[in-house]
Amino acid sequence: MRGAIQVDGLWDEGYALDQYVASSEYVGEDVFGHPQFNATYTPIGKLLHAMKYNGHLDASDAIAEQCAAFLTRWLADKPVDIILPAPPTVERAFQPVYQIAEAVSAKTHIPYADDVLKKKSGPPAKNIEKSKRDMRGSVIKLKPATRKCSVLLLDDLYSTGGTANECVTVLKADPLVAAVYYLAIAKTR
Repeated sequence: MRGAIQVDGLWDEGYALDQYVASSEYVGEDVFGHPQFNATYTPIGKLLHAMKYNGHLDASDAIAEQCAAFLTRWLADKPVDIILPAPPTVERAFQPVYQIAEAVSAKTHIPYADDVLKKKSGPPAKNIEKSKRDMRGSVIKLKPATRKCSVLLLDDLYSTGGTANECVTVLKADPLVAAVYYLAIAKTR
């Protein structure tokens, strides 16, 4: 891993483990005019891509291993009570971010819950023109905290930060949520 990248947002502190793509070369358009690229992924990006788009569910353990190593250093002086996965935009039979969060939980011994945040249906933020992008109200919290806590919001890809920031807004509206830390597996360019 080349090194974590600090990402700014409404969270107390946040990082992405690495870039998603190391390099990308434009190779033309498909038959419908969509731009096509030949991408070279970073090592973590390659694992995430294999898991999300090629069905390699076993990649979650290798991803979680890298997350746990980073979290052990980063959160050494920051107590975290629970890991919450950022709710996915695209409904799939299998949700990679949930499996990664569960594997990170097992390696760090920090509890995990996937029934706290939910994304309302709608297009992914990356598919909305920047000037028209408004994520307010796109995430709902299904359960309130029952005691004072700090949260690690775990995301697979950090692109615009819109959904992650909305998650933090919803979480911090709860007076028992003291801090929200954010970790994305990879960051798009």
